[in-house]
This record gives sequence, C-alpha cells and structure tokens, in this order.
Amino acid sequence: MKKSYAIIIFLISFITSAQNVKTSNTLEVVGFAKVAITPDIGILNINITNIDSLFSQSINGLNQKSTAISDQLSEIGFQRSSIRTNNFEVHKNTVYRDNKNVDSGYIASQQIQLEFKNDKDNISRILKQFSGSRSQVDLNFNFKLSDTLKRSVQKEIIKLATKDAFDKAKLISEASEIEKGQVVKINYGNNFNGGMRLYNNDQGLNEIVIRGKSDLSNGFTPSDVVYTDNILVTWDLK
Repeated sequence: MKKSYAIIIFLISFITSAQNVKTSNTLEVVGFAKVAITPDIGILNINITNIDSLFSQSINGLNQKSTAISDQLSEIGFQRSSIRTNNFEVHKNTVYRDNKNVDSGYIASQQIQLEFKNDKDNISRILKQFSGSRSQVDLNFNFKLSDTLKRSVQKEIIKLATKDAFDKAKLISEASEIEKGQVVKINYGNNFNGGMRLYNNDQGLNEIVIRGKSDLSNGFTPSDVVYTDNILVTWDLK
C-alpha cells in the first residue's frame, strides 16, 4: 500500500509541475550588416639586406643602406621620427658549392617601416622617389584603418545590423500574421557569432607588393576593406 501511495503522489506532482510550465513562443532573428571602407593609414615596408665576408662589415653595410633609405624618405617630407626599423637579423651566408654547403660570410637584414596618411600624393611621392633611385629595394605597401576610423565604422555597422534584425522581424511577423511582443534577449559579441570582423582573410591589412625598381609614379588606389557584423535578437510572440 505504501508503494502505491508513493506512485500516486509522484504522478500528481509530475502532472502539477507540467501544468505550471508555460510554453515559450519566441522569434529569433539574426541581423547582418556589411560595410566597405577605404583605409586611411598606409604602411610602407622596405626590406634591405647586406652580405659581407665579415660579421661587423655586414652590419655596417646594412646601417649605411638604412641611412640612405631614411634620407630618401626625409627628402620627400616624411619625419625621421616616424621611420621605424624592425626584424633585424644577422646569420651565416651558406651557399651550396662543389656538392656541399659552404659558409660564405654573413647576411644582415632588417625592415624599414613608415606609417603615413593614405592619399595618392603620399603614395606617388614614395613611388617616384624609389623608381628614380639607384637603390634596388623591395617595396611592400599595407593599408589599414586607424583606431579612430575603426571605432566609427564599428558604431555604424552595429546600428545597421540591429536595424536589419528589426526589419526582418517585422517582415516575418506580417507574413506569418503572428504578432510579436517585446524584445526578450539581444545577443552580441563573444556569446554569439558576432563582433566586427573582416569579410576577407587579410587579417586587417590590405596589401600591395612592388618588387624592385618601379615606374609607377601616378600612385594607385588600394581596395576597400570590408567588415561584417551580426546580432541576434529574440522577441516574444503573442
């Protein structure tokens, strides 16, 4: 008898609990936005190397080349304080000769980097300077958004993604003839596939590479950087 009473009490409790659970009818909509923006910052990278039989001379030669490059950039109006050097390296110059590897002095290398305002005039001045220079260099241009511009773009793209979600929800509600209620949840960022991100895979840099002496003196226009963002909004359905 005690066992029968226990089963009856359990069933009553289960039924009561089930009756107290309210079915939640909701509408979830993903708002999406895509923005194309022209980078406002250009980054010039110049890779230089110097080979010498002596360790010290390879470094001295590299320093002379670096100074010559800095002088040329200064000649066309860029401040020396904005010119940076990085990726300095010295290693043995190993060549394959007579069926074996032979040490042939040292290779010293480093990169000269300059950030500048992205406009055709600056790019044109850089290309003209080095296309007419005796220095044989590899030029590498990257382009990116400044922090100020990136924050501005992020604000705009969030507004667009949110508006897209609300517009879609209104359309779905009207098409289904089901009235939507209040917003019950908005999900953005780490807990959802959100957060402003690049549409392509260039890691935030728009890159143009020019090898050797260049006769491009009229400048060029880098492609726009495309960002996307999305937001998840949930409504109650009446």
